[in-house]
Amino acid sequence: MKEYVNLYAYKDNFFLILTISFLLISILKSIYWKHTILLLKGLFYQRYSNQFLREDNVFTERVNIITSFILILNLSLLIAYFFDITLLYKLMLIIIKVALFYLIKVVIIWSISKVFMLREIGKLAIFFSLLFDRAFGILIFPFLFFLYFFFFETIIISTLIILLLITFFILKIFWLWKIGKFNFGFSHFYIFLYLCIVEIFPVLLLVKNKI
Repeated sequence: MKEYVNLYAYKDNFFLILTISFLLISILKSIYWKHTILLLKGLFYQRYSNQFLREDNVFTERVNIITSFILILNLSLLIAYFFDITLLYKLMLIIIKVALFYLIKVVIIWSISKVFMLREIGKLAIFFSLLFDRAFGILIFPFLFFLYFFFFETIIISTLIILLLITFFILKIFWLWKIGKFNFGFSHFYIFLYLCIVEIFPVLLLVKNKI
C-alpha cells in the first residue's frame, strides 16, 4: 500500500512540474508566438537571431525569461528521469542546481566581456549560448510526457532525446565558432579556449559528478 502511495505522490510531483512547463509554453504560443518563432528560426538562420536581438524590447525580454524557465524545468525533469530521482526534495535540488549553473555561466561570460571591454560580444555569446539550450528545453516537452506517463519501452524516446541533445550541442559549438571567427575575427585558439572553459568543461564536470 505504501508503494502505491509513493507512486502516486511521485506522479503528482512530476505532473505538476510538467503542467507548469506546459502553461509557460502555452503563454508563448498564445501571446508571444511571433517572437518565439523568430527565436527558434535563429537556430538555423542568423538573420532571424539578429532580428530578434535588434528588436530588444519588452516582448523579447519576456520570451527570454519564459524560455529560460522552461529550459530549467524540463532539463531538470530530464536529469531526474535519467538518474532515477523520484523524491520531490531531490527534484527541487536539481532545479536549483540547473538554475545556478546557467546563472554562473552568464555571470562568467559577462565578467569576461566586461574585463576585456567586449560587452557587445558578451551579449551575443550569452544569447547564442542559451539559444540552443532554450530551444532544446521547449522541444523535449512531449518526450518528457511520454517518458513519465506511458508504460512502454522508452529506449527509443531516450535515444531520440540524446541524439537531439548532441545535435543541439554541436550546432551551438558551430555557431559560436562561426560568429567568433567570421564576425569578430578571433583566432581559433581563443575560440577553442572559450568553448572549452565555458561550454564543454562545465558539462563534463556535471556529468562526472552526476549533477
